[in-house]
Amino acid sequence: LFTVATAQDFDLKNGDLIFQEACPSNLENSIKAVTSSIGDYQFTHVGIVYIDDNDSIFVLEATRPRVVLSTLHGYLYPADKECHPRSAVGRLKAQYQAIIPNALEFGFTLIGKDYDYGFVSGNDKYYCSELVYEILKKANNGQDVFPLNIMTFKSKETGVTTPGWINYFENLGIPVPEGEWGINPGAMSRSDVLDILN
Repeated sequence: LFTVATAQDFDLKNGDLIFQEACPSNLENSIKAVTSSIGDYQFTHVGIVYIDDNDSIFVLEATRPRVVLSTLHGYLYPADKECHPRSAVGRLKAQYQAIIPNALEFGFTLIGKDYDYGFVSGNDKYYCSELVYEILKKANNGQDVFPLNIMTFKSKETGVTTPGWINYFENLGIPVPEGEWGINPGAMSRSDVLDILN
């Protein structure tokens, strides 16, 4: 379990990504059923680190119901959860370090934007990995840092859309966006543009 409180406890840097494997819930289990992460993780969330001039650490994240800047402690140990998520740090490789300040600057302008419950690109709403993807892309002169993937909501075992996702999108009143372009925390964790450190 990753338990840092300050930048000195672990050499966190601006732009580090903190991936999380959430406690079991209907939605989190649905995510785990259709995505793959690095190693034995099943990541369901990701945020990007911001360290201010006082060495206070925050995590910019798209979480329900909106984009927020959370304290590191609040991100690692959410008070509204039954258990603490399992977390791991990913660091962008050297060639992408220079774009991090601009990515964070753009990210701050998105604080307060609505969470993207429907996982739809280009609607000025953001889900967790979409937020990270978009701010890094903008800072990289519009070029992808992380590659997009064809989204699937089908079980890896059965090839059928899972009941959890069917219910989720029925409740939203929108079709399952099967086959649309998107990105998830697991796919990000497997990308060769970063290293998993801790």
